[in-house]
Amino acid sequence: MDTYENRGFVKRNIIWLLVLAAAVIFGLLLFNGWDKVVNDSVDKITTTTGNFSCLPRKDNTPEENCTLGVRSRDGSYYALDISRIQDANTDLKAEDTIAVTGFLLPASAANDSKWADYNVAGVIKVNTLLRTR
Repeated sequence: MDTYENRGFVKRNIIWLLVLAAAVIFGLLLFNGWDKVVNDSVDKITTTTGNFSCLPRKDNTPEENCTLGVRSRDGSYYALDISRIQDANTDLKAEDTIAVTGFLLPASAANDSKWADYNVAGVIKVNTLLRTR
């Protein structure tokens, strides 16, 4: 009689146990950054945080009017293509800390564009550009 009652308990609660196991697995995958890996492989959207800075020229010559981009926290420079955003933040100044989200083009794409004279790791086609702290 006890084995029948134990099997009945397991059968009644198997769905809850499966839901709990699925939630734990999903939480672990999400916590470990699985969503970022999937996002990067699907649409190549990236978020870069750093300083709004003058882009370095390949020939190291100074410019009168510098071309602004973002210097990421790892020291890489990225050119910013802001042609796709409608509400550009116009009160940004050099060395403001910003977060940029958009489609990242590799450095080879920069060599074939208006950023060919600059030493950049890539070009970000900006979707959002926000000042951060």
